[in-house]
Amino acid sequence: MHLIIGGKYMGKLDYARRLYGEDVSICDLAAAEPEEVFAAAARVFVNLQDGVRRMLERGESPLNFFERNLGRLADKVLIGDEVGSGVVPADPFERLWRDETGRLYQLLAAQAELVDRVWAGLPSRLKGILV
Repeated sequence: MHLIIGGKYMGKLDYARRLYGEDVSICDLAAAEPEEVFAAAARVFVNLQDGVRRMLERGESPLNFFERNLGRLADKVLIGDEVGSGVVPADPFERLWRDETGRLYQLLAAQAELVDRVWAGLPSRLKGILV
């Protein structure tokens, strides 16, 4: 598994395409239903944070979903926006979303072979060695 995190519009997907090819298959978790995620047979999954939001809105646990499916993520590239910086939201749901996204990123980073942070198009390796 390769986890790529960074700010919105910072070049995360472009970086993944440089590594895995311009024509790599992509699944957007902002639009895909959880049960469709693995049926899509995509290599790259983008917008992890939006997938977390959608699951929470339906009363589902994103952490449980990803824990159950860790084995299916071994050869995947997961891309998510950083959401923990800045002012803590006053809205309880927004805080929950931010917290659950952070917990998911921690789970995925612990399991991933590679973890990169991309900022202004520049990748920084946080974990692993790319061969």
